[in-house]
Amino acid sequence: MKTKILLLLLLNTACVMFGQEEFKKYYVIPSATHGYSLKKEVQKKYEELDQKGKEELTKGYKLGEKIKIVQKANVSGKELEVIKEVTVNEDFFNTLTKSETVEVDLKHKTKAMVAISKNKLIVNPYLLSNSNDKNNTIYFYKLENRQSIKLKTKNWTVNGITIPVKYRFKGKNGLKEDFSTGINGNLFVGYSLGGTTFFYQEEVGTKENNWKITGGILFGASSVKLNKSNTNLSNTPILDDSEFTKGLGSIAFGFTYSYNSINLGAFLGFDYAIGQDAEIWNHNKKPWLGIGVGYKIF
Repeated sequence: MKTKILLLLLLNTACVMFGQEEFKKYYVIPSATHGYSLKKEVQKKYEELDQKGKEELTKGYKLGEKIKIVQKANVSGKELEVIKEVTVNEDFFNTLTKSETVEVDLKHKTKAMVAISKNKLIVNPYLLSNSNDKNNTIYFYKLENRQSIKLKTKNWTVNGITIPVKYRFKGKNGLKEDFSTGINGNLFVGYSLGGTTFFYQEEVGTKENNWKITGGILFGASSVKLNKSNTNLSNTPILDDSEFTKGLGSIAFGFTYSYNSINLGAFLGFDYAIGQDAEIWNHNKKPWLGIGVGYKIF
C-alpha cells in the first residue's frame, strides 16, 4: 500500500519541461457554428441592387449636375490620380458599386488560417488544386459581444520533453519495481487534434483559449549507473561496490493534453542500454511509465 501511495505522489508531482513547435497547423471551418454564420464582402453593381439599395447608393447626387471625381489612370507607364468632370446620369450611376455582406455556404468543411481583426474573425481558406475558387476569397465571422466561437484545429507537433521520474514495473525472476530520477532529453513527435475558443468583448478585445490532444512517439537519451543492486539478475552481475555509467536510448508511445500553458503527459516506453556489458542492467529493454504535469513558461 505504501508503495502504491508513493507511486501516485511521484507520478502526480513529476514535472514535464518542454519546448514546443507546431507544423502545418490549420483550422477546420464549417459554414455555420454555434449560431455564427460564415460571411464575405461582395461588391454589387448599381444595376444589381434593389430599389432601396439604389437609393442609398445615389443619395446626395442630383441628376444633371456636374461633379469632379478622382480616377486612376496610366500615364506613360505610371499610375497617376487624375481629376475628371462627369455629369450625374444613369451612365454615371452604372459605374458605382456598393459593398454588401452576404452569408456563405461552403457545402463542406474547409482548411484555413484565421486572424483576429477587431470584432471579426478573418478566415483565409487553403486553395485546393481542384477548387473553382480562384479569386482568393476572404471570409469572416462577425463576433458578438460576450459571445464565443469554437473552431477545431489539426497540426503536427514536435516537443522537447524531459521526464524526471520513471516507474519501472515488476517482472519475472524477482525483478523489482524501480523509480528512477535524472536528467534526460527526449523528442516527442505526434499529431494533434484540438480546438480554439475565441471570446469577444467590446472595447476589450478577443481572448483565445487553446486545447489539444497529441498522440505520438518519443525518442530519448539518458544514462544509468550500473551497480550490484541493479545487475543482480544478470548472468554476469557486478559483485563488488563499483559503479559504471552507461548510456540509454529510449523509445516510448504516449499522449499529451494541453490547455493554454498547462500540460499533462503519459508515456509507456522502453530503455535500451548502450555500451560494453550494458545489457547486464536488470531493466534493460523492460517497460517503464512516465506521467507528468508541465507549465509552458515561454
